[in-house]
Amino acid sequence: MSSRSSAASRACAAGLAAALLAMPLVACSHTDATAEGVSASSEQVQSSTAKVVATDPTIDHLINAADLVSERDLDSSWEENEATKIQLSDAGCSVFGSGAAADGSTVTISAAGTYVVSGTLSEGQLVVDAGDEKVQIVLSDAHVTCAESAALLVRSAGKVWVTLAEGTSNGVATTGSYAQGATLSIDGALWCKSDLTINGSGALTVSSAQGHGVVCKDELVLVSGEVSVEAARSAVQAKDSVCVVGGSWELSAGTDGVHCGDDDDADKGDVVIAGGELGIEASSDGIDAGNRLEVDGGTLSVSADDDGLHAERALQVDGGVIDVTGSYEGLEGATVTMNAGEVSVVSTDDGVNASGDPDASDASTTEASGGEPADAAGQPGAGDGGLMFGGDKQPAQDGFGNGGMDYDSTARVTINGGRLTICASGDGIDSNGDLEVTGGETYVFGPTSDGDGSLDYGGTAAITGGVVLCAGSSGMAQGFGDSSTQVSVMVSAEGFEGDSITLADADGTVLAQTTALCGYSCIIVSAPGIETGQTYTLTCGDSSSEITPDSVSYSNVSRAAGGAQPGGQPGGDQGNGGGPGGGGPGGGQPGGGEQGNGPGGDSGAVSS
Repeated sequence: MSSRSSAASRACAAGLAAALLAMPLVACSHTDATAEGVSASSEQVQSSTAKVVATDPTIDHLINAADLVSERDLDSSWEENEATKIQLSDAGCSVFGSGAAADGSTVTISAAGTYVVSGTLSEGQLVVDAGDEKVQIVLSDAHVTCAESAALLVRSAGKVWVTLAEGTSNGVATTGSYAQGATLSIDGALWCKSDLTINGSGALTVSSAQGHGVVCKDELVLVSGEVSVEAARSAVQAKDSVCVVGGSWELSAGTDGVHCGDDDDADKGDVVIAGGELGIEASSDGIDAGNRLEVDGGTLSVSADDDGLHAERALQVDGGVIDVTGSYEGLEGATVTMNAGEVSVVSTDDGVNASGDPDASDASTTEASGGEPADAAGQPGAGDGGLMFGGDKQPAQDGFGNGGMDYDSTARVTINGGRLTICASGDGIDSNGDLEVTGGETYVFGPTSDGDGSLDYGGTAAITGGVVLCAGSSGMAQGFGDSSTQVSVMVSAEGFEGDSITLADADGTVLAQTTALCGYSCIIVSAPGIETGQTYTLTCGDSSSEITPDSVSYSNVSRAAGGAQPGGQPGGDQGNGGGPGGGGPGGGQPGGGEQGNGPGGDSGAVSS
């Protein structure tokens, strides 16, 4: 891994500024409404679930969002004349109707029904203790603050809907530390033991000075509303699942923006984003899913000190717009799959990282064969010797090989569609296992240091369709392997941020094009229409060169100055700097190994 490069990240962030164009989904009180905010008949509401969470049937989705959202979740209406009214006041709370009771500054709801809450409590609680009953709480200009516990506390219920009445502004806040009770460990300003849905078209502010913002111990559905959460810990935390259907959610977190998982059940912890607008600033992960994470729609803007989007297992993008404006690693999961949508990532380490299943003890994790030690002249031995320039996990060709990277069979990056743009100070796309590209558009900028590569993988890398264009350093460059069916080229090319990079055929037809977001010394490009034996013109800024690929994975890249040449040739005046699995002893600059020293074979260290 490379060290963090704030200058490179700032440059990339400027180039990757993305417009978040989708409007929030809203719902209206007092009338049936779909999550799109359009008044609807009851028949329309009955079919609204499928409409709101509709997904592309041609995509094999990880999570069916419609399974997590009910018709009732999308319907934020209520019957005014049947609702119990609760008026909050520091001078004394009042209840008009049945099912709730006031005791000083605490109001407790104990029965099924709809409760419309208004007024202000500067020190008090709204509590739900209703057994298995279902409760709807309509916040209508309601503000509750509590010093040592949740301002809105659901001790028990079959399910709770928090509805934000149209045109109202509401707030719940915990201002101090949480005093723990004998039975419940309460650590959020809005804390719910049961399933929880937030809907309606009003506004809600949640503040937690020393804990989480919104906490749900079961399934959490965020349908609509304009919600702002600021918390010392996670802004939103759930145990079983989180599904975002619509609305506008501004999350500021001292740890994760959205965190979902159950330490006692690894199959729980799914997060699916089906719509809405999310703006997340987090000191840890933007979204952290203990199991799977899927984005089907909506717009996400994420700035995180750790991962932008993280899943312990599969992470999949099937639609929507994702803009990770800052991160350590942009997208990370055991596997990462992109089928549709638009993703842009700025990272100080890997842009996309497939790390493998953490619980797969029987996974095939092996070290790539290093081959025989090099001879005294620095010539490569047999096997996967040489530098990390292209080639699958097979005997190296022309000295290019994997060079000792561990291979994890459970790790995989797959790009089938959509548009992915990465600006990374570390590896652009890093798979501890395999990399496969079948479609879409992928643009990788960086790294600028020779300690990482635009592409980095431990197994095979194959491209069968789509456009890939990478502009980065040459020191640890890997291209696509011979198992590809679409031709790729990897060439030395010096250039600068702002350069226009194009590959055109003999007729002048542009096959791939982008604008560099950083300096570079290596270009990797593959696109439909590139064929072996044909001549193409690569233009980088003011310089042009002709390329005639003679194989499906063509490369003319030489090692950076001071390191080994492809195949472990001596690196000039600095000595025989060996690459991973190749290159003999020498005092040269890194030739793909740690310092270019020692024998080839297994001695080369490779970033993963």
